[in-house]
Amino acid sequence: MKNLLLLTSVLCVGFSLSSCKKDSPVVIQVGNEKITDAKLNERLAATPTEYQKYASTAIGKKQFIDAILKETVVVEAAKKAGVEKREEYKNTLSAFESEQKKQLLDYKNGLLIESYIKEIHEAVEPSDEEIQKYYDNNKALFDEPIAYTVRHILVSDLQSAQNAFDRLNNGESFEKVAKEVSQDSGSASNGGLIGPFKKGDLVPEFEEAVVNLKTNEMSGIVETPYGYHIVFKVSEKKLPAISFDQAKEAIRKTLEKEKFDTWFNKQKENLNVKVNYDLPLASPEEEKSK
Repeated sequence: MKNLLLLTSVLCVGFSLSSCKKDSPVVIQVGNEKITDAKLNERLAATPTEYQKYASTAIGKKQFIDAILKETVVVEAAKKAGVEKREEYKNTLSAFESEQKKQLLDYKNGLLIESYIKEIHEAVEPSDEEIQKYYDNNKALFDEPIAYTVRHILVSDLQSAQNAFDRLNNGESFEKVAKEVSQDSGSASNGGLIGPFKKGDLVPEFEEAVVNLKTNEMSGIVETPYGYHIVFKVSEKKLPAISFDQAKEAIRKTLEKEKFDTWFNKQKENLNVKVNYDLPLASPEEEKSK
């Protein structure tokens, strides 16, 4: 049946029948099933323009009608044979309907975001005055910038962090433990290596730990919004001074993020948000079996 439907779809490549009328005449009748001129035109409306031109020919129109006829005969025969009552058919149809509902919900949510994102951007976009003020108030970051390179281990819970910390204190290498337990997929394979980065690039809690470390020194357990870290400072290097024009775009992005975070937290409060991060997520195989 799939092959027949595919054939029908190929044959229905764009030709137009007579225009729809209020009392659309029946073109095909198979038992009690009636295919009207209006229904045929609906099918044609979704087909490519080139094949619609082919419909202006007598042979093209006949081929299209014959294809719909074959499909309708097979469908009605399948109904008469009781295929609709078979468990395999019902289960497959139910799964398809569920997937369609999910796709519709995803589309609706995506459309809402797309329609609203411009308003959010306008609300969080910093002014030129705010950018200049940030530069003036943080001159040390730009007059004497420092690039840091570190290794870190990231885990989601305190006990895992403590286990990793104990392994390090017992003599295991930082790179080895990072590769085995760090949940930062971007750095774990490189032994937790990240950087070079400047102050302001990462979350404040992490940066504060890095700044307070000496080169080749390891931190304790550091909590950030991403989880629990252990940080090892590899190096720090002074960089040339950064002018306002050079820093302007980076400052804009920093302020945009800060203002968005403020807006987001306010929305969470207004919407009475509650989150359970401890609830385990189902694997793709488990999700399919539902």
